[in-house]
Amino acid sequence: MIASRSNRCSRRLRTVAGAALLALGASSAFAQEKLTFAVDWIINGGHAGYFSAVANGYFKQEGLDVTIVRGQGSGDTVKRVASGGADFGQADAGTVIANIGNSDVPLKMIAMVYGNASIGIMYTAESGIKTPKDLEGRRVAKTAGSASMTLFPAFLDANKVNRDKITEVNVTGASFLPLLLSRQVDAIVDQKTNLPRYVKPAAAQGLTVKSMAYSEYGLGVYGNALIATDRMIAEKPKVVAGFVRAAMRGLADAFADPDAAVANLRKSNPEVSAEIAKEQLMGIAEFVLVDDVRKHGYGYMDRAKMEKTRALIADAVKLKRNLSTDDVYTAQFLPKPPVMPKK
Repeated sequence: MIASRSNRCSRRLRTVAGAALLALGASSAFAQEKLTFAVDWIINGGHAGYFSAVANGYFKQEGLDVTIVRGQGSGDTVKRVASGGADFGQADAGTVIANIGNSDVPLKMIAMVYGNASIGIMYTAESGIKTPKDLEGRRVAKTAGSASMTLFPAFLDANKVNRDKITEVNVTGASFLPLLLSRQVDAIVDQKTNLPRYVKPAAAQGLTVKSMAYSEYGLGVYGNALIATDRMIAEKPKVVAGFVRAAMRGLADAFADPDAAVANLRKSNPEVSAEIAKEQLMGIAEFVLVDDVRKHGYGYMDRAKMEKTRALIADAVKLKRNLSTDDVYTAQFLPKPPVMPKK
């Protein structure tokens, strides 16, 4: 009798202990790694793919709880990620390379988003500008230290434009539209993906805003990329791989169903206009859905093109540190199998 009671007690204890262990295991299995992802600028339609990755559970499937926050320009995002203020970021490749070479920031590009840089010049047709050479004798607004200005000297050199004949006006990005519409400047140096912000206000005043992307005028280099620190890469490779895979799946969904992607973005950012957000999303398609992506999948980075980008930036900004291509990027986290564009 005593032995029987003892056995029953022992079985109960084992059952309770086993249940506790299972509960602990389940809790650990479903624990999500909290991460902050800083994009390059004000949250807009061009970022809709990342919000689709959240809404469709792709980050969660990788064990990640991702909070997406706005940026203050690529330079700021690079510094924020390097300092630990954000775990991942999206920033212009030229700005990333310049910061690694001149400020020795410990990070790398881990996936490409814009296979061609979207940086360029926006101008009013009424100004008479038609080609890069027409910038001579004009007033051009710029934001000092921006990603757009990193490649500006190379763009001018490639098109034989004399920079000394351009009057450059340093302003904040918020001043671009009023200056352009009031004809106080003839052109601005900005991302071509921001074109929808200018077209309708200009049309209301009888003006036509056009653009010329650097990539259309001799500078076929990389644009925005996902970035992470060397420490994150070394210490949490599964987290990095999962983040990249989920982000790329979100991009694929966004271009397959732009309306759903914009709706996902507006769940947490209702102030963003659905109409403008969709225009912005479709506006980045020419930079994201390049031939390499259609052949190799989202995030793909071609080593030869990365070397060209590195060399051009090194020459344009006179890097203090002699960088190799391996110093600025790694392709080890690209999804396998690749995330391909949806038909």
